[in-house]
Amino acid sequence: MKIKLSDRLSAVAEMVICGETVADIGTDHGYLPVYLIVEGMAPSVIATDRAKAPLAAARQLVELLSLNKKIDVRLGEGISVLLPGEAHTVCLAGMGGMTIRDILQASPNVTEATKRFVLQPQRNAAALRLWLVENGFAIVQEDLALDDGFYYEIIAVEHGSMQITEEEAEFGPILLKHKHPMLKDFLSLKHADLTRLLEGLEKQKSAEAIKRKEKLVAKIAKMEKVIQCL
Repeated sequence: MKIKLSDRLSAVAEMVICGETVADIGTDHGYLPVYLIVEGMAPSVIATDRAKAPLAAARQLVELLSLNKKIDVRLGEGISVLLPGEAHTVCLAGMGGMTIRDILQASPNVTEATKRFVLQPQRNAAALRLWLVENGFAIVQEDLALDDGFYYEIIAVEHGSMQITEEEAEFGPILLKHKHPMLKDFLSLKHADLTRLLEGLEKQKSAEAIKRKEKLVAKIAKMEKVIQCL
C-alpha cells in the first residue's frame, strides 16, 4: 500500500536520519511512521499519541499493513514513553512551539540521548528557535511547506552550540541563508496579516494599544527589509 503524505509531513520525513529508529510523537493516524517504513527510510518506528482515538486508528493501519513488528504503537504523554537513546530521530509535528519546548524539558534523559529532533511548530517558531539555541541545540536544517493554503516551518536540531540574531530567530537562519524559494511569499503573507492587525489598532488610544502598535510597526519594518533582500 502506497502512503501519500501531505507536503507538511513529507518535509518532516525528509529530515529524519535515514536507516535509524524514528519516534513520531503525536502520530495521529500513523501516516508518517507507515511512510517511513514503506519507503525504507527507517528500520523501525515508535508511534505515540496522548489520545486513545487517533492511536487506535494508527494501530488499525499498522495491523492492516502487517507492520506490527516494525512499528511500535504506544499511548503516552510526550517523549516520556521513550527510553533514552531508543530513537535516533524524534519528530514533534503539528503542535505549538511552547508545547514542543515543554515536552523537551519534561524528559531530560530522553532529550539528551536523542541525536536529532525534527520539529514543526504550528506557532511561536521564533520563540522556539531562541529557546533551542539557548539550551544546547544547533539548527541543522530548515524547510517550508505549503499545505492547503497554509505555510509550515520545519526545523531539525541536534545537540550543539549556535548563536542566532533576533532576525534569524524570527525568519529562520537557514531559510534566510539559502533564500528559501517559498520564504518571500511566506513573509509577504505574514506581512499582510500584521498590517491588518495594525490597521485594527489604529483607533485605539490606550497606553497598551500604543505600545503594541509600536512593536508591530518595528516588526513590519524588519520584515519589509528582509523581503526586499529575497
